[in-house]
Amino acid sequence: MINKYKYVLFDIDGVILSSTNYYMELYRDIAETLGASKNVPDTFYKKHIGIKIMAWMVEIIPVESHHKIKSCFFEKNRDSSENHQFPLIEGTKETLLKIKENNQTSCFVSTKTRASMDIMIDHNNLSSLIGYSVSGDEVNNFKPDPEGITKTLKHFTGEPGKAVFIGDSLHDLGAARNGNVAFIGVLSGICTKTDWERENIPYVLSIKELFS
Repeated sequence: MINKYKYVLFDIDGVILSSTNYYMELYRDIAETLGASKNVPDTFYKKHIGIKIMAWMVEIIPVESHHKIKSCFFEKNRDSSENHQFPLIEGTKETLLKIKENNQTSCFVSTKTRASMDIMIDHNNLSSLIGYSVSGDEVNNFKPDPEGITKTLKHFTGEPGKAVFIGDSLHDLGAARNGNVAFIGVLSGICTKTDWERENIPYVLSIKELFS
């Protein structure tokens, strides 16, 4: 499924890490703390994982709380703390190792902070398996803007046709399309089988099936 690509780019949350439920609950906690209705469905929070929180939370909280979003996020988010680590999705290390053995290059393209990404990579001993990574701190525009993808390919002087992006959300798909790279969806994060079939996108249960 991915053998023909030189560069295999991965989103992290919902693809590499089992963290979707954490962020869904975190966003609900922040929003309700700032005055959002408790009737906002989980699906609303889930679909916004990986998108800048300031861009969408203003839709559901009172205007007078808009200026508190960022500070509340940093107060409640434990993602960057060394004592909070999400489990790797099953088969992650094995898949990354096989990519390396095939002389392909694995890369991370995520909205996570650089500090959080580095902690995750070190905690799971992935540094030897990752050729390059781009964090949310290192781009001006989040997905579906392709900036993270284009920055990665520029680092390697690589062509879009030699890359595939593995993601779990529609904004991941949008970034791949906008960056003119191939895309494969996973079912381990945000999107469902119905979502991918509606978009006519190939998908796998999780990244451990990328070589099946």
